[in-house]
Amino acid sequence: MVIRILALLLLSAITTFAMAGSNCTPGSEFEPPLCPLDLPKIAKVTILKNAAKSPAETDSSISCASFRINRAQVRRYFANAKITTAHDAHYTLDWSPCYATGELVFADGRTGHWSIDQFRSDSLAINGAEEIVLYCPQCQFKPFRW
Repeated sequence: MVIRILALLLLSAITTFAMAGSNCTPGSEFEPPLCPLDLPKIAKVTILKNAAKSPAETDSSISCASFRINRAQVRRYFANAKITTAHDAHYTLDWSPCYATGELVFADGRTGHWSIDQFRSDSLAINGAEEIVLYCPQCQFKPFRW
């Protein structure tokens, strides 16, 4: 438990430090502050769920069938995604009930679990660490809506 708390504090400090960097954008009313994402080379992409609908969405008329992402689009997403915070994402970005999930294997052997929604936000946890929140304003390609 103590190790997990220390890991969370370290991740929080790293995220805060990264957000203060000169390569970060300040954000606006409609976009959170964003900082560069530096991931190892992605060796493999696996999609575990596609066109999934959040159980929080109870409107049966909402369909997520059109949100189908492929491996090339996942790679493109991560090549362009930026780091933000859950707090900033919550207060500036729209929420979509449509999402896909999967795994990444990096060239250095680490693995990541991701969940990308239709409105271009994502969570990524590498080797079971605390999730980081990502957003991709440049991902204005199918299947994303903007």
